[in-house]
Amino acid sequence: MKTKYKIAMATTILAVITFAATHKAPVKILNTDAQTNAVEFHHELLKQTKLTETLQQIRSTSQPTPLALRHYIVVFKDQSGQSAQLSQTIQTQYGGQTRYRFDQALKGIAISIPEVASQAFINAMLRHPLVNYVEEDQVIQISAIQSNPSWGLDRIDQRSLPLNQSYQYENTGAGVNLYVLDTGILATHQEFTGRVKKGFSAISDFNGTNDCNGHGTFVAGLAGGTTYGVAKQINLIPIRVVGCSGSGLMSNMIAGIDWILKNGQKPAVVNISMGGPAYEPLDTAIHNLSTQGFIPIVAAGNSNTNACDLSPARSANAITVAATDKTDTRASYSNYGACVDIFAPGSGVTSAWNRSNSSVGTGNGTSMAAPHVAGAAALILQRTPTATTKMVTDQILATSTPNVVKNVAGSSNRLLFTATASDSTPSNQTIQQSTNTLASINQLIGATTRNWLFGTWKATVNVKVVDQNQKAVSNATITGGFSVGASAISCITNSIGECQLNSGTLSRNVTSTTFNVVNITGTNLTYAANHNQVSHITLTP
Repeated sequence: MKTKYKIAMATTILAVITFAATHKAPVKILNTDAQTNAVEFHHELLKQTKLTETLQQIRSTSQPTPLALRHYIVVFKDQSGQSAQLSQTIQTQYGGQTRYRFDQALKGIAISIPEVASQAFINAMLRHPLVNYVEEDQVIQISAIQSNPSWGLDRIDQRSLPLNQSYQYENTGAGVNLYVLDTGILATHQEFTGRVKKGFSAISDFNGTNDCNGHGTFVAGLAGGTTYGVAKQINLIPIRVVGCSGSGLMSNMIAGIDWILKNGQKPAVVNISMGGPAYEPLDTAIHNLSTQGFIPIVAAGNSNTNACDLSPARSANAITVAATDKTDTRASYSNYGACVDIFAPGSGVTSAWNRSNSSVGTGNGTSMAAPHVAGAAALILQRTPTATTKMVTDQILATSTPNVVKNVAGSSNRLLFTATASDSTPSNQTIQQSTNTLASINQLIGATTRNWLFGTWKATVNVKVVDQNQKAVSNATITGGFSVGASAISCITNSIGECQLNSGTLSRNVTSTTFNVVNITGTNLTYAANHNQVSHITLTP
């Protein structure tokens, strides 16, 4: 499986019945000063007294002015302990509202803060001795196109084309739970025969876990529908994190995972047919899912780009699934790269739809490919209920059909295979892998210089790039930017894999700037963001 990275950045969603993803650039600030203490923090709070009074005056007016809100996820340090008390302190000081408190997926909170207080909030969190980092919550958006049987099942029980018009199976997933992190499920649909169980909704619109969008019902049908599903008797548990319009927040997804870790029953698979740019809180939640015995299956994404740049697709603790079409070719939209574990049918597949209890639709996307693998994982868990994520992954990869997918673009060339009959063992072939160098960030070393005469300062970051064998990579172009200062800059690594980037002159009013790595490019290079030891650094004068 993929190597676990250490630091991440941003987010959004991909989810598909020809589903597209949109996102805005994230804001993430890491508390890197290990010497910060409570005295400094309380000093910062005292400086915000005037701001607090202003907020109180706004609330007390006869015609209060609506406050624009900014949404953040605050991740506490492991030793923070009393998260409830800390949450209340933060909320009281900044006039915010705690939306979720996370205990299992990660240690932290999702909080909404008045925009006028947001910078003071960030500054205080940087100084707080119990805060690890702050990540701005992200809006997630999906859109669907429905059209109107299923070739996907036909394909995954045979080694090669043409299709034989049948789907053979010996197991049904009975006794296994599938948690569908999505838009909900239409529980009354005839495909599910009463197997939809009580779940969780992070969307406050009085719909509960009912699917008023369609995507979640479609995904559930591919994994566990009686007609279109791989595992036809699996229990289906809706974890609704996206609303009717196809939008929500990343904190909704983390709240859903937190609920699973508190209430979930094993053996269990978790299907996540959505995602976005690299986002550390989500990656942490996926890691905790896996280590606590839940099998995460995630979509690679629909942007025809490197899946290693996305979360949760880049996760070392999930099975990442790319999509093929009816000709065994990587779908034109499907993401690719070293973080893809396996391919599965994703284009023109048919499943349940939410318009009525009998309606069906046809969809395209890695959102459709992932539940095929989720169903396959359930078949394995039925036979071996205590299997770990690694055991399930190893079996899925070992029995997959090798070297039949065309245009894998650096991905491992494996196609899902589910049959357990005599032809279940693939021929003895070497799996075709990418010949590209997998480049990642080994270290970021920051320094600052100050002009005491004018009060200005500059930030400098030295970058080191290594390959998959931890050897220096020369002639690699690093692109990135400072949150304040040079926002789009690049440098080329020397013979020892290093180069330097500068922020430009910063004013005395700038208290910090964060450098974020955006990409690594070069001849026969693939940016493997999931291999990064670090991807950003915050500097102060």
